[in-house]
This record gives sequence, structure tokens and C-alpha cells, in this order.
Amino acid sequence: MPVNIIDMHITSEMKMVDVVQHDIQLLAVIQRFEIPLGFKERTVSEVCHSHNVDVNFFLLIANSFHDKEFLDWNKFKAFPVEWMITYLRNAHKCYVHYRIPEIERQIKNFERQVDTNEQNVVLLLNFFRKYITEFNTHIDQEEVKVFPYILSLNNALNTGDRAKARLEHPLMVQFQEEHSNIEESLFDLKSILLKYLPPPVNNCLYNNLVFDIFRLERDLMDHAELEESVLYPWVRDMEEKLMSKSK
Repeated sequence: MPVNIIDMHITSEMKMVDVVQHDIQLLAVIQRFEIPLGFKERTVSEVCHSHNVDVNFFLLIANSFHDKEFLDWNKFKAFPVEWMITYLRNAHKCYVHYRIPEIERQIKNFERQVDTNEQNVVLLLNFFRKYITEFNTHIDQEEVKVFPYILSLNNALNTGDRAKARLEHPLMVQFQEEHSNIEESLFDLKSILLKYLPPPVNNCLYNNLVFDIFRLERDLMDHAELEESVLYPWVRDMEEKLMSKSK
């Protein structure tokens, strides 16, 4: 019998297949650690070890999806910040190369099945294209500005060379605000779909589109919460340490 993990924390002794079967959302977490399927009967610890993944870091991330108390950034300080950056970058790759393009493909199918002269259809198409542009811009800025900035802070702390880091306090505030804007835009997109659009001939395709947007929203909210509750306080702590060293 598989283990019931609904009301308990994931541990290293559990079978990885049981973890996924009881919370399919954790498959996204596993993918971002670049762990492939084919777990067999191996435990979480055995699977992580075979793919050079630190099991304690994996458990901290995975359990954060079940219990928000795990999102205490102080718990993450025991691990290199580079691990968190790698995890978040893998999530970005998933969004940009798979999740968003798949929803875009479904919307194009939707476009072929409905009257594109319908005002609400035009609204949806324009809104989604605008959302994609905003989302990709946000991801690009995190990859180009935020993550390199964080790594520079970490490098300065590790080497003791403050000159290697250029403190930019407004940078983190800006990206935290953009998270809220992206989440609100996705909520608006769902509202348009549910309230105003006539479904196409193939209602299954339409429902799949709605389901995938809901799933993306939950994934992005978890992603944003990980950045806001863990990464950003972690960055502020590094900034404060560098400023104190310069006095």
C-alpha cells in the first residue's frame, strides 16, 4: 500500500513514487531538480543520491509545497544560494519553453474554432499576447539582472571583497512588485475565459485550456512565494552583511 502523505511531511525514507502519486504537483519540483521518471521502488534519498541532488535541500523545497512554514528563509541558509538560483532557473526554462508555449498553442486552436470577429475573443487573444510579453520580459530581467546580482553578493561575501558586489536595493523591490502584476494578469485572463467567452465546438479543448491556465497560476504562485519568502529575505541579509563589513 502506498504511504499517505497528505497530512505529513515528506521524508527521505519514503518511496519517490508514493510522493508523486499523492501530490502530482510535486512532479514539477522533481523536474526542476532534473530528476527523470523511472523511480522504481527507490526512496527519496536513493533517487536524490543517484542524481547528485542534496536530499535535505530537495526535502526543504518539496515540503514547502505542503507546509508554508518550510518557507522560512533561515532554513535555506544552510545551503548554497547557487542551488536556489539553479532551481529557479530550471523553473523558468519550464515556463518559457513548455508551459507558456503549450497554452499559446491551445489558444491558437481555440482561435480557429470560434468567430474571431467576436469582441470577447479578440480581447482574450490580445490580452494573452500582452501577458506573454510581460511574463517573458520579467523572466529575462530576473535572468539577466536579479540572479547575477545575487550571485555577485554571494561571491563578495565568500571572498571578503565588497568591491565585487554593487548593492542595488530598488532592484529587488521592483521585481517583487512585478510578481503581483503578473499574478493579477493571469487572474484576469481566467476571468475572461470563464465569464465572457462562448465555448468552441470542441468543449474538451476549451476545458483543457482553462485547466492548464489554472494549473499555471498555482505553479507561478508557488514559484513567486518561494522567491518572495525565501530568496528576497536571503538577499537582504547578504546586503546587510556586506554593508556592515564596509563600516
